[in-house]
Parts: sequence; C-alpha cells; structure tokens
Amino acid sequence: MAESKRAKGRGLYGAAMRGARRKPMLVTFVRTGERRYGVRAAVHGRSVMEKSPAPGYDPVMPHDLQHFIVERALGIDGAIFGQLAVGGTARIFHATARLSQPRAASRERRKRNRKSSRLMSGQQEDCARSERATYVCWHDWLSHSERTALRAKARTMEATAKSILGRMTGAERASYTPAKLSEIRAVFSRLSERWSTLEIGDGFTEPW
Repeated sequence: MAESKRAKGRGLYGAAMRGARRKPMLVTFVRTGERRYGVRAAVHGRSVMEKSPAPGYDPVMPHDLQHFIVERALGIDGAIFGQLAVGGTARIFHATARLSQPRAASRERRKRNRKSSRLMSGQQEDCARSERATYVCWHDWLSHSERTALRAKARTMEATAKSILGRMTGAERASYTPAKLSEIRAVFSRLSERWSTLEIGDGFTEPW
C-alpha cells in the first residue's frame, strides 16, 4: 500500500515535469576567483538563475560543467539543468534580479520554490543518474587524456567507476556506447580547453 502511494506520487510529479514548458536556455560558466566559479542559467522571459560560488572547482573542468555536459548529452531532463530549463531552481540556484517591491519579491520567491519542490520531488532518480553519469564520463575522459597527470587521476577513480557501472540497470548501462562516450569526450575536451584559458571574471556560454 505504501509503495503504491509512493509510485502514485512519483507518477504525479513525473507528469508535472513532463508537462512543464521547456524553453531554450543558455548556461554561462564564469571563473570568479583563483579557485572559484559560478553558473548562470538564462531562459527567455524568466529571471536569470545563478549559483555562485558553485561547488567542485577544478582548473581543468569544474564539477557543474561536467554535470551540464553529461545531462545534455544523455538527455537527463529531470536533473539540475533540465529543472532550470522549465523554471525550477533545483533547490540550489537563486534569481539574480531583485524586484523593487519586497512583498512582490517574496511572493515570486515562494512561487518559484513551490514549483521547484514539485519538480524535485519526482526526479530523485534523474539526479542520481546524473551523478553516476558525471563520475563515469569524467573518469572515461581522464583515462583517454594525453596528459600523464590526468591519466594517473583516472587510475585512482577506476575501481569506483567500474562499481558504479556494475550497479546500473542494463538499460542505463546500455546508454554508454563507444560512440556516445566518444561524443562526450569530444565535448569535454572542447570545453576544458575553453575553461582552462579563462581569466578571472571571464566566462563562456553554452546552449542547453
């Protein structure tokens, strides 16, 4: 009975996510300090959403950029960036624009938080899938690097990556075809090169 209720709840929230109106989104990654970065998501007609500082700074590829690449490439619509695209906050982003009226700003914030809660409640599996995909694809890219230090880092991750792949369902694991992994590696390489050359205060933008 309890499982039936949980399944019904997942169905309702999943329907809310599927029915949410998706609009084109531009995502900007900004180097904000020596070891700091931020992420901004802009959807036409909505407030720009931001997370700064964002977690997992890396001089080669920050953590949220890894998430962005794999979520886009694998079509994981219910995780961080998919939720931003339909007007959510993923519970970790906030609007950069501040309304002049405090009450109006408070109402808008509550409305956005309610929507985010509805979206987030039905998408735990997509969020978990995004975490798994990020680790597996990051390891795969590092292991193919021409740089000795990056290949060495991949070796320290190998056992965990294999364990993650081994615990996936067959359907999920099947999405990591050689062609798809090669495609993701190419995007990692392109955006890592862009990221690595940024000066403090600079950034670049990618479409979702």
